[in-house]
Amino acid sequence: MGTVKGPRPDNQDRAAGGHLSLPTGESLLFGLICDGMGGMTKGGEAASCAAATFISRIATSSTSSVRGAVSDALAAANHEVYRRFKGAGGTTLTALVLTAGGESWVAHVGDSRLYEIGSDKALRLATRDDTIGGQLAPTGAADETLDNRLLQFVGMGQGVEPHVFRLQKSARSSFLITSDGAHSIGKRDLEGISRSSANGAEVVRKLIYVAEAVGVEDNSSAVTISPSDFEVIRPFGTGTEVTLWSPTDKLEMWLGGTTARENRRPADSKAVEPDESPKKKSARAKPRAEKKAAKLGEEKPATPEKPQLNIEFGSKGKDRQ
Repeated sequence: MGTVKGPRPDNQDRAAGGHLSLPTGESLLFGLICDGMGGMTKGGEAASCAAATFISRIATSSTSSVRGAVSDALAAANHEVYRRFKGAGGTTLTALVLTAGGESWVAHVGDSRLYEIGSDKALRLATRDDTIGGQLAPTGAADETLDNRLLQFVGMGQGVEPHVFRLQKSARSSFLITSDGAHSIGKRDLEGISRSSANGAEVVRKLIYVAEAVGVEDNSSAVTISPSDFEVIRPFGTGTEVTLWSPTDKLEMWLGGTTARENRRPADSKAVEPDESPKKKSARAKPRAEKKAAKLGEEKPATPEKPQLNIEFGSKGKDRQ
């Protein structure tokens, strides 16, 4: 993945990707781009909020359906951006979620795009821009349609009709997600870059370079993702394992559950006598802890019903990856 701000004073694009190992044993690979709306005062912050909320909800989803998890995550992103900025910030969101079993799920609102790259390296536009031009253009013609008049965006609150769908027969394909600054160079140049590149990383490097070289008047971002990017990761424990990438860094997290080390009992450990059981020790220690908390005027913290995760992109007062 890669991003450049171009001639703009700041970069309001947010690009991210990640790998999830869930407690169910299922693995998910995802990539996304959120393009903050430059006409709004909180565009970059809205893009950060949407990306963070979408990833957090996917990682902590309690539903067994990938479609359900993707739909819930997109709805949560729209709700959170609207709650936080009250219409003063909005963003596009285009994401692809792949399963180890070969399923490919798309979440899309706005005019960022997802292209499917076939075995012949030809590009097929998999999304349709949520713009007047994109919706009115005949099927197949939307690739060249550029129209910044968004009909809907993440953060507008009620009325959003998100596009969540499954791609068919895409196990051998790779994918390219772009912000409008990147794909504004035109399909011909995009496809030329795809055909002349040895891998996804090269596609991104060339695309970002060309967008900047020709003077695209917007931020330009691109993410490539492929089913071959799946890695077999040794489980750390019984919780959710998250590996998250941005254009500049990598973050690894483990959420909840117990570690494999905690599940193993040392061979030389002694049996616990009945009167020394952890349960009884806990019962004796509890009144002292409660008494101390009462003495200090503290409240006993509530235990959350499910894992909570908050991810923030950028920093206060500064829009950056």
